[in-house]
Amino acid sequence: MNELQAIDTNVATIVTADGEVLPVTQLTVKDFESMDDRTLEEVNYLFKIADKAKKVAKKEIDKRLEAGHTFSRYVHKSRKSDEFDADNNDFKEQMIDKYGYDAVLVKSPAKLKDKFGDVVNADVEPHIVHGQKEYATWE
Repeated sequence: MNELQAIDTNVATIVTADGEVLPVTQLTVKDFESMDDRTLEEVNYLFKIADKAKKVAKKEIDKRLEAGHTFSRYVHKSRKSDEFDADNNDFKEQMIDKYGYDAVLVKSPAKLKDKFGDVVNADVEPHIVHGQKEYATWE
């Protein structure tokens, strides 16, 4: 079986106008500004190809994380999640009467509080479901 291993990672490199060899991951704004058109086009094409591969790799690492695999730099975390209770029409009608239709267009309690201020807290708090959401991230 031909298996890829992460023993040595070779990152694409570019030779700058000064002859310096840099991994594309270390290019600066100045490096991009000083590139000729052909080089800039090729680097962008490389990023386009890498972006497609990145999306496929991300799906695979997420799938493995969900299956119980562990990674040293890619981990599950959880964050606080506040959402409105599901489809509460009475609450929506009360909010429209008191604050107008804009109150039901806002989808999160935090955004509703941002839009109308702390005065909305008393109306909103009984209809918030506090919870935790899992997400995967790089450390």
